[in-house]
Amino acid sequence: MIFVIIALLGIFKERISKWYDDEKTINLRKWIAKHSHLIFFIVPLSIFSLIGFLVLIFAITLKWNVDLLGWITISAFAFFPLYLIYGFIFGFSISEKQQKRLEERQNKILFDDKGITIEMPLFDKDCLISWQSIEAIIYYNYIVSSDFTEHYEGYKLYLNTIPIYTKYEKQWWLNKLFPKDSQSKIIDIDNKTKYFLEIPKIVEKYLNSKVEINFKDPIKGILISSETCQNKNKTTTIEKRKPSNHEAEQIVFDKFNRSINEIKKGYR
Repeated sequence: MIFVIIALLGIFKERISKWYDDEKTINLRKWIAKHSHLIFFIVPLSIFSLIGFLVLIFAITLKWNVDLLGWITISAFAFFPLYLIYGFIFGFSISEKQQKRLEERQNKILFDDKGITIEMPLFDKDCLISWQSIEAIIYYNYIVSSDFTEHYEGYKLYLNTIPIYTKYEKQWWLNKLFPKDSQSKIIDIDNKTKYFLEIPKIVEKYLNSKVEINFKDPIKGILISSETCQNKNKTTTIEKRKPSNHEAEQIVFDKFNRSINEIKKGYR
């Protein structure tokens, strides 16, 4: 049977390759990439939920002998996927208390004459980077498209020595279990860090380097056309854009006037 399949594949290889490279197949791949949330998340979760509801209906109508834990499991199988679908479509809402707790656990950067201090509450420690140790700073801003689009923005600091880590007196048990600090001389400060937008001003002040960054949004791209539609009291604007050719990385500061590749080569 296996030899028959191999023989058939050999005979129809050319036709298969033509079909695969056909324009319809390319359009299909584009459609899948565009609707990846629907295909890879919403549809599978809907199927799981439907199966859960069928099991729940059978359990009730046929009067299955199910204990409390069993009812909880069946109900969760039916309703939890619906909750996830709602979150994917409309977004997950959090309370003010949860929002405050998230902000408290957020990394924060502070500046003084000694250097940059990164407060890291999640890991119960601070990271001190002296101004003298900073050899280069590269700003990055790019997107990665896979199952869904991810946006990355931040600064990478290239140092000539390992930064100083200071642990808090009160440590979470998991941080006590893994007490070792990073030995990397490359420090990443992403855009989720509090006071992230202050970095260009601080670099100009303490490193005497003029910062000129092109802060283009790589997700939006270049505007091709814009159309505004009026429907009763609602105004909708439809914009068509194409990907921009902006630089994914830009040098903010470098002691030795190197290129990006030369900076990275020195830290491999």
